Amino acid sequence: MSQTTEAEATETRAPAPRRKAAASGEDTTAKKVGKALLLATIFVWCLFPFVWLISTSMKQGNNALNDPNLFQGPFGFNNYVTVFEQNFLYNLRNTFVVAIFTTVICIVIGSFAAYALARLPLKKKVLWMSGVLAASLFPPVALVPPLYEAWRTLGLLNTYPGLYIPYIAFTLPLTIFILVTFFSSIPMELAEAARVDGATPWQTFYKVVLPLAAPGVFAAAIIVFVFATNEFLIASTFAPRDLEVQTATTAIAFFTGASQFERPIGTITAACVVISIPLIIMTLIFQRRIVAGLTAGSVKG
Repeated sequence: MSQTTEAEATETRAPAPRRKAAASGEDTTAKKVGKALLLATIFVWCLFPFVWLISTSMKQGNNALNDPNLFQGPFGFNNYVTVFEQNFLYNLRNTFVVAIFTTVICIVIGSFAAYALARLPLKKKVLWMSGVLAASLFPPVALVPPLYEAWRTLGLLNTYPGLYIPYIAFTLPLTIFILVTFFSSIPMELAEAARVDGATPWQTFYKVVLPLAAPGVFAAAIIVFVFATNEFLIASTFAPRDLEVQTATTAIAFFTGASQFERPIGTITAACVVISIPLIIMTLIFQRRIVAGLTAGSVKG
């Protein structure tokens, strides 16, 4: 009788692991579905403005442009033709010239300054870094009025230096702050080994330390380039109308319709798409280095 009871009890307990495994499998499936829904929501949330931008840029006629329906046509490329008829290529050229000057100068000066703060035996490093961080947080609008008077006196209004000098001033502290993290994460033993092998301090810097900090340098360069490309306040104040210097963001702000009663929303969105394409291509080309740089800085810092 007792053997029969034990056998029945064993049969009763036997399905428990299977139920537990089934419940675990259901939980895993539920988690996967939940993650997929969350990722899909974030994906749609992030991409919806770009979908609206592209849809609006291709709409034709006032009725289509004033309709919030994304699929309200007719569609076409007339807005893009209008953009390039307004000499937008000159504005793109000016934008990238200023952005490239700003990025190159910021990276060169920022690399030297960051290496000095990270590796050289300087006194009061915390005070220097606090000053750099405070300068990177300074609002640009506070410096525009005095800079405008200084630029007018020096003859720098409507010139490339009149734009990229303030851009460098505003982005250099952030560049130094980012690069100090990467230079600090490189082992000192590598630089000391290069010095033992006969390398000069300059050779140690550009042959050993700088290649190891390349992900961080790329990440900082991308951030500076995107800032200089999208900047509007300084560009619209120091070079508002001259076609030889006017940047794309300022030109978009001055777009007008065929009449004063027509909203140029189609032309504006088309210009925004045009200026976004080079940035998207550049980000896709360097995405691995950007991600490596950002994640390396977050872990090693």
